[in-house]
Amino acid sequence: MRAIVLFSLLTVTLSASAAPAPIQRRERGAKPSLDGEWTLIEDRSRGGRKPEACTMTVSGNQMKFRVRDDGIAYEVDFEITTGTGSNPRTIDARATRLVVGGQVINDQQPTSLGLYQIEGNTLTMGMGPKNRRPTSLTDKTSDVMVFTRVVR
Repeated sequence: MRAIVLFSLLTVTLSASAAPAPIQRRERGAKPSLDGEWTLIEDRSRGGRKPEACTMTVSGNQMKFRVRDDGIAYEVDFEITTGTGSNPRTIDARATRLVVGGQVINDQQPTSLGLYQIEGNTLTMGMGPKNRRPTSLTDKTSDVMVFTRVVR
């Protein structure tokens, strides 16, 4: 009987010492920040024609687009809310001010629903049509734009 107890203790001790170390949980990094200035490098939108110039500046929950196309300057200010889930993350953008060719347009716009993903200094953002969030960043019914972060 004593031999069985010693054998059992020895087996438990050896199996515990031979067990692999527990896998360390990877710390999730902070949510990549949208803050900063971004320049449009590719337009995968339904129209697909890249404007002459397009920059986007984000600070906190404020986003400003500056676009020049066919000699006309556009500025659009948005209030944004971003999700904290997995990639791609959600983004909701409500236009708060629209300026076309220097003239302020006071047209109430609905909140645009979209997705975004940041990989290094590249931001891919897709906005759905008419109050509908795209299902992915390859959704053919959404306006998808690719930006690069301006590094100064």
